[in-house]
Amino acid sequence: MQDVINDLTSLFEEAKQKSEFDFVLILINYKGMGTKKLTTNLHEWFEAIEFYKQLYTIHSDKEKTRVGTLIYSTFFENSDFYNIIGSLCKIKLGQKGSSYLFWKTKKYERLLGIGEKQDFLVELLDDAGKRNIIAFFNDNHHKEIRNTYFHSAYSLSDEDYKMHDSETISIGGVGRSWFNIDTFLNPKIDNVIIFFDTFKKLYLDSFDSYIVDKEVTGFFPNESKITILGSDEGLKGFRIKNAVQFYGEWHDSGIWYEEEHDIWAGNNINVYFQNVETIEIREQITRYENKADINKNDSEFYNLIDKIKERQQPFELQKATHLLLKFGSIRDKKMSEEENQFKKQSYPKVVLPYYQKAIEIGPQFVDIPTLTKRIAEIENNYKQQPY
Repeated sequence: MQDVINDLTSLFEEAKQKSEFDFVLILINYKGMGTKKLTTNLHEWFEAIEFYKQLYTIHSDKEKTRVGTLIYSTFFENSDFYNIIGSLCKIKLGQKGSSYLFWKTKKYERLLGIGEKQDFLVELLDDAGKRNIIAFFNDNHHKEIRNTYFHSAYSLSDEDYKMHDSETISIGGVGRSWFNIDTFLNPKIDNVIIFFDTFKKLYLDSFDSYIVDKEVTGFFPNESKITILGSDEGLKGFRIKNAVQFYGEWHDSGIWYEEEHDIWAGNNINVYFQNVETIEIREQITRYENKADINKNDSEFYNLIDKIKERQQPFELQKATHLLLKFGSIRDKKMSEEENQFKKQSYPKVVLPYYQKAIEIGPQFVDIPTLTKRIAEIENNYKQQPY
């Protein structure tokens, strides 16, 4: 786990070094006026898991397993945890952070499942060079454990955890509906606790480190001198001096904690969500334009494409279409060069969605006859399974 902890620690450090103001915005995680405890689910997550850890320590046998599985399942659920990890990656990569990990579209108006949250993170983590964190999720998270536990679709013996009405888990290359608690489950619970403890400490220590005011340069949205507000209790927000003028008088703007009302409040700021959306979408577009390929997972990319399709802005549609053709062509080339015929037959279901989506969202930017001909060739030359 040390490599994982090193990646997590360096992610906080590198994001702060890249843009301290954006780093502070992620710590505040401002979504609207409200108390620190209620505007984010992070603090309840911290407190709940600490309580469960106490129970985990004092119990044994089946009781310990039940509480340990509760810790395991609860850890992987928290949305703000994933948002913060994703935003730290974005800041390190030179983008703005965000209070949301994915774009809400007609496809994603519901709450995301754990696997989907992780899918949206994977490519960001890879771009940020945090592959040990990817390995942590791959090695330790099994949705089948969480699902069977929260749905009471499991049974326990002193040694084993048995899943009912569930897909199997691959252990040593064999699909199993049961596993040993001591050798399989408990080590994963221990790893989750280590990751949780490290993340919580990094977040709270970062928050508490601001004991005095500090002046930095940041964009909100224009480049400004910004004062990060510190106190004996840690971070209290930020202030931009003389940022707005009302009736001939200058006033400060920013977000800071109002002690008398016990709330975070935005002061003299207007948040035009359409503008924020445009900035973040175009930063994502640029990031993918600068990437040689999508290396780990295309969920985040297709979520971006879906959002661009809904917005129907010609500039973005053109960019998105070119990206679809770019990444489709890369996969098409790999398919042509693949010598293993079994692997070759699996490529069409990977290549075709890129080409088909390009025609769907940007037909005016595509050589339709050439692309439709290539699609037909792929469909005719290789046995394609339905998808």
